[in-house]
Amino acid sequence: MSLAARLLEWLLAPLLFLWLLSLGVTFLSARETVDAALDDRLNATLAVLADEWRVVRAPVNGLVETSGNSAAAAISFPSAAMLRVLSVGTEFPIRFVIADESNRLLAGDEDMLPLLRQTERDTSAVHWSSTAPTSTGVNTVLDEEFVRFVRVRFIAGDEIQSVAVAQSRAKQAALLRSVLLHEAIPQTVVLLIAVYLAWYGLNYVVRPMRLLRAHLDSRSVDDLRPLPEQLAPAELEPLVQSINGLMSRLQGAMHAQKRFIANAAHQLRTPLAAVRAQSELMHSSNDARRRELALTQLLETSSRASRLANQLLSLARAESAATTSHTEQVELNALCESVAHDVLPQALDRDIDFEFVRAETEQTLMGDATLLGEMVRNLLDNAFKYTPRGKSVSLAVLPDPTRVVVEDAGVGIDAADYERVFAPFTRLTRFDEDGAHAIAGTGLGLAIVREVAMAHQASVEIDRSRWGGARFVVRFYGTDAQRNSAVTRGAADLI
Repeated sequence: MSLAARLLEWLLAPLLFLWLLSLGVTFLSARETVDAALDDRLNATLAVLADEWRVVRAPVNGLVETSGNSAAAAISFPSAAMLRVLSVGTEFPIRFVIADESNRLLAGDEDMLPLLRQTERDTSAVHWSSTAPTSTGVNTVLDEEFVRFVRVRFIAGDEIQSVAVAQSRAKQAALLRSVLLHEAIPQTVVLLIAVYLAWYGLNYVVRPMRLLRAHLDSRSVDDLRPLPEQLAPAELEPLVQSINGLMSRLQGAMHAQKRFIANAAHQLRTPLAAVRAQSELMHSSNDARRRELALTQLLETSSRASRLANQLLSLARAESAATTSHTEQVELNALCESVAHDVLPQALDRDIDFEFVRAETEQTLMGDATLLGEMVRNLLDNAFKYTPRGKSVSLAVLPDPTRVVVEDAGVGIDAADYERVFAPFTRLTRFDEDGAHAIAGTGLGLAIVREVAMAHQASVEIDRSRWGGARFVVRFYGTDAQRNSAVTRGAADLI
């Protein structure tokens, strides 16, 4: 569902509620007005009817009798004029009843006697006159028809009598429906107009987002230019700025990836070309010495190509390690000791004084043991490569915080190059002991070290070693040893 549709759905509920509330208020107000008008008419009829009844009963001094004068009086009641009043609108005539305190019929409609029983009797009687207070009507059912009636009790001589009039509510119900219909139609029209204006306004509001979407849809895959911020309203500017920042980082990553691929292709092309040339020389030469020399060079070249390919794979694994690598509990003392044993022949071959120092306590962390071993191996390979024969290289695991430290007695690294050496295929110009040949390398070892460290939430620092060479410190955060140390310090503080 679109944003405009969701907002409209959110607005539609209160609009419908207000519409229904307005119709309800209109209905109640109209019903009150219609009922009040009917009550006024019934009360006026009741007053005239009661006064006429009092006049008719006057000859018997207000005493109600069941025969004689009572019967004679009933003959002239109601009068012709009163009958015309009662029959106004013959479709819904007014019906009346007059009864004594015992609900004995004195005049009128006998079917209305039950209505007198439905109303609560007053504790005091009222002498009725045309100026007497009006009575509030009551809705009820008479002969399966909805009616409204009013009733008044009065004193006739020394007897309390009741008079009630009633009329069908059909006419008032029709009038109420008419009023409600006349009110509902314009209110419904207003509601529909409000919904249309809300829909139009919401579409106008989300139009900049549609323009941004169209702008993005029209771009090619590698088009990472910033989005035009002028297309976005003020509320969306932070989002557009964040997207532009992401695109800028993606663009930088893509450029770095392209440079990496170009450098990797160049680095692979050189040994492959050498392998081909040396193979052709072996194939075409009849000189055994030249063929043996070409074979030796071929082996060295293929070894360098294999090393380069393996480092490229290691770098790719390290770059994706944060999301795809297998993690397990790794004890750094044991890991570094295993790597030290593996590289010991390399140190002996170069006559290097190599030492390994363990931490006194276990230093465990969650990580990829293979990648961590590759990281330590690359640090040692770098140290052996740039350390002259007879000099020293050290590997140490240190606690609080957990660190892996590799030191060498080489020429060291200038402070200006500390960050640059971690870029892939970056090689500083260094010569061997004779100063005649540059030390060969792929420029990937330290890049692998940095990627593996980042994948394990660790940092890599460079400074001068105790022998004047390079000192690499891989600092781990949040290891088990650090947490245990923190608990121990906390317990000591409480003692």
